[in-house]
Formats: sequence, C-alpha cells, structure tokens
Amino acid sequence: MWKRVLKMFLGLYLPLLALTLYVFYTQKGKQLNALSEYQKRDAKIKKEYFFEHCNTLLKDTQYWAHLEYPVGFDPMGKDKAFMNRYIEVIKEITDYDQFRFIDLNGQEFYRAVRNNADSVTIGNLQNKENHQYVKQGLELHQDQLYLSQISLNRENGVIEKPNKPVIRAVAPIYDTTKTKIGLVVINFKMKRVLDQLKSKVADTELYLLDEEHRIISSSIHEEDLPYETGKKDNIFPRKLITNVQDITKDSTIFDEEHIWRFQPIVLNGTENTFGSTSKVPAEIIAPSNLYMVLEIPPRLIASYLEPLSDSLKTFSVISIAGLLTLCYVFQKKKTEKDQFYKELESKNVLLTRSRDKLEESNVMVNEMNNSLEIRNKQLSDFNYLISHNLRSPVTSMSVIVEMIQKEKNPEILKQLLPKLDDVAKSITHLTDDINDYVAILDNKEIKIVDLNLEALIEEVKHEFTETLLDNTGFEVRLNLKAWNHISYSRFYLQSIIHNFISNAIKYKKDEDTSYIEFESTIENQQKVLYVRDNGIGLDLDKHGDNIFKLYKRFHRNISGKGMGLFLVKSQLEALNATITIDSKVGVGTTFKLIF
Repeated sequence: MWKRVLKMFLGLYLPLLALTLYVFYTQKGKQLNALSEYQKRDAKIKKEYFFEHCNTLLKDTQYWAHLEYPVGFDPMGKDKAFMNRYIEVIKEITDYDQFRFIDLNGQEFYRAVRNNADSVTIGNLQNKENHQYVKQGLELHQDQLYLSQISLNRENGVIEKPNKPVIRAVAPIYDTTKTKIGLVVINFKMKRVLDQLKSKVADTELYLLDEEHRIISSSIHEEDLPYETGKKDNIFPRKLITNVQDITKDSTIFDEEHIWRFQPIVLNGTENTFGSTSKVPAEIIAPSNLYMVLEIPPRLIASYLEPLSDSLKTFSVISIAGLLTLCYVFQKKKTEKDQFYKELESKNVLLTRSRDKLEESNVMVNEMNNSLEIRNKQLSDFNYLISHNLRSPVTSMSVIVEMIQKEKNPEILKQLLPKLDDVAKSITHLTDDINDYVAILDNKEIKIVDLNLEALIEEVKHEFTETLLDNTGFEVRLNLKAWNHISYSRFYLQSIIHNFISNAIKYKKDEDTSYIEFESTIENQQKVLYVRDNGIGLDLDKHGDNIFKLYKRFHRNISGKGMGLFLVKSQLEALNATITIDSKVGVGTTFKLIF
C-alpha cells in the first residue's frame, strides 16, 4: 500500500513543489531588486555628499584665487596687514589643515599650519618645487583649479603621525596688474568626509578606489589609504577590477550572492561656476578620477531573505504532512474496499460448491451486502465531506498564492504570508479531524470531546477566502456570552459550522454588506445555538417540507448538490440534537439548534 501512497503523494506534491519554488524565486528576485534600490539611494546620497564637499573646497580655493593681491605681494612683510584681514577666516574654517602661498619657483612665501581648532602657526617656509601638485599648479591658467589625489600628509617626506588624509586644492593668483605671482595651495582635511562615507546603512560595505584600483578608504579598514603605510590589500575582490575598468556610469552588478554598486566620481575636465556672479566657469584639473563601490554582502542578503525562506519552508512541511495523511487515508479505504470485494468473491465461490448451505450462505451474503451498503454510504458521505470541506481552504490558498505572485510591495507580502500560514494550519487541523472521522468509521462510534465553540468557528473561518482576507464585504459575528463550551463530536460540529458559513456566503445578497451571526442561549435548561444570516432567504410555504431532505435544491441559478442541510440534520440527530428553520425571502434565514 505504501508504494501506492507514495505514488499518489508524488503526483500531488510535485506540482505544488514546482509552484512553491516558482513563488520563492520570483519573490527572491523582487526582494533583491528592492534591496538594490535601497543600496542605490544610499550610494547616490554618498556620491552627492562627496561631490558637494569637493565643490566646497574648490569654491574656497577659487575665492582666494580671485582676490586682488598688491604688486610685489609680501604677506609676511610689508603686506602683513593685508593678510591680517583674512587670518581669522583661516582659523575659523577648521577643514583647512595648511594654507600656503607659493611663488613661481616653488618656494613658499606664506605658510599657515593648523595646531588645533582655533589656532594656526605662521612661518617655517619650505621649498615645494619638486612636488607634483606644485608642478601641476604652475601650469594652470586663469579660471583653472587643480584638485590633487587624496593622500596622507607628509612633512619632509615622512608620513605625519597620527595619519592625516588630506586633499590639496591649487589655483593661480594674480596681482592688481593681472600679473601671475604664484599659487594658493590649501590642504583640506578629509578624515571627517571619509568617515561620513563609511557610515553604514544596515550592514553594507563601502570602498573608495583610485584609477589604479588602490583603496583610498573603506568601511573594513581602520586606517585610510592603507597602501601608503605599506599594508597590502587583499580584501576587495580583484576579479571585479575588470568590471570597474569598463564602467563609465553608475551601475549595479549581481555577483555570487553579492550586490555591487559602482559609481565613477569624475572631476577631471569638469566645469563649475560655484555660484559666482561672473558666471564664468572654472575648469577642474585632477590627476585621477575615483570609483565609489558599495557592497551588500551575503550575510545581509541572507538576513533580508530569511523571513521569506522560513515561511515557504513552513508551508512545505505542512503541505507534505497534510498530503501524506490524505493519501494514506484514501489508499487505506481503497485497500479495505478491494479486500472486501475479494472476500465477497470468495464467498460466492463457496456458495456454488456448497448447495447444502445455500440458505445459510444467502443470509451471510445479505448481511455482507447490507454492511457494504452502509460502508458505501459512509464512504460517499466521507468523500462529500472531504471535497466540500477542503474546497474552501484550497481555494483560499490558491488566491493568496496568486496575490503573492503579483504583489510587489514587501510590506503587503509580509501581511499575506501569515494568512497563507493560517490556511495551511487550517488544512492540518482538517486532516486531524479527517483522521478522527476515519476512526469513527472503523470503530462505529462517535468520539465526544469538550469543544470551545468560538475557537472552532475562528478556525473554520480560515477555510474561506471571503473571511480570511480583509474588506471582502462578508462578516462572521459571534455572540456567545450565554455559553461557549459544549461536549460534541468535533468533526460533526466543524462540518455543521462549515456548511452554515458556506451557505451564508453562497446565498448572500450582492448589494448589501453580508454577515452570519452565531448566538448562544439557554432555553428550558438546554443549550441553544441560533445561526442567522441576511442572505436571499427561502420561501418556506413552497419549500418548507423539503428543506432537510437529500438532494433538494431551491435556487436553480446557484450551483450545489443539495446535501449540505441534509448532512447537518443527520449529524445533529446522530447525537440527539434538533434543528429548525425560519426564513423570509429577501430578509434572511435563522436556524435554531437545540442540543
């Protein structure tokens, strides 16, 4: 039998597995795209911040370049008063690390070095003719600005301690006769800017590279410009360097569970007016452009996808358990039926061989035929209950899965996944109840247990799309103050509630907000349950005698088999309960159950 069970299970489960995997990978792609959008916005903000800071530095440098300096400008001698007007400005701009004037031969003729937040030291002039930024600066024309590479500050060729990342802005200066007299060079501190770039949104990583793909700064290095201190960098994946070389615009790359955001930072050859009234653009000269790279690592992606993965795993486990149980029950009943027919055939053979026992054998055959008829009737009722009670939760599951496939909003997806879990749990509970019913068929007795009526109704609600989802225009109302617990067959009472809710949904009025209400009362020391709805109602004068009869239907325009109320009455009377009905066309229907 187990081979047949497994074969039937695979036939049912494989399509469900394919659908589950399709939903998972579809939602995974949507989740990764959403995560990439978050990364893209973060990268855009950081890039704009870096550009804004660089433009501020260049704007300051342009300001000093456009001052009209005296002929024979000597800021540490006869023109000391000229500089005194600006020394406070240099002190207040704390991003200035060094402020210098350099003549056309590369010799400093003014030098201000910051000591702390509000003091600078003037003097200690140096010759800078061999420095690259001075050579490049001396070649600048008017309205050109030079912005050096970011580097660690050196004094007399030795890296200053603690490490101090700086960037140098250079511009030519002219006296009142428009004669070029030298350069203004400002060393700007970059520590604050680089730290701001490395600040994390979630668990992302950032790399700032130069054109030689050396790391200027990154969120995984404690110190900036590690290559200048002799530290080798083997952290950034070298295989991605080829991708960086080919990228000329902002791009996103998905690579082996990583999401990379590449953003070229192009300054060389660009122009900017910096808001000047002359509107004459200044050309920016830079020795190297930069690349800003943001990485979403596998650990963050895995954490982001974990709720989706857990939900689908839970759904798969519940589906496997439910389908295996259903397949086992079906095959068990089929095996019993086949075995019974084999036994019947054997008995018929014995009858032909033993005419003397014909009368006794005929009695035995009649008894067995009666047993078969009862069993077939039970199986027929069982098959109807299975198809009727499973149809609603399976339909609800299909609707939710379809909504998940179409939904793009992660927040709504988070709301739908628990509802899918509720339907799966409902199927599991229904499976347990089916097992109880099978036990009833086997033992020929009805198991009575103490039931929480409200909890049972809430459970049955999850089997219907109209009551599982929000804003469907159908409501289940409960008024169970008189009593909420009853000793009864769980399977029977669940089937009864299922039929009432199913009929209330099926026969509701389209134009009104529809509902079904369960109200408990005590009448004549007996527990009574009223079940009311505001549906289309029945004409009791016309159909009253046939309400609870088998295969009787009263609304030809609405599909059905005419078994629901017959089963309700049968299941109530099996445990000495009764049911009556009061209904009006266009108003609704009220059932009274007396236990």
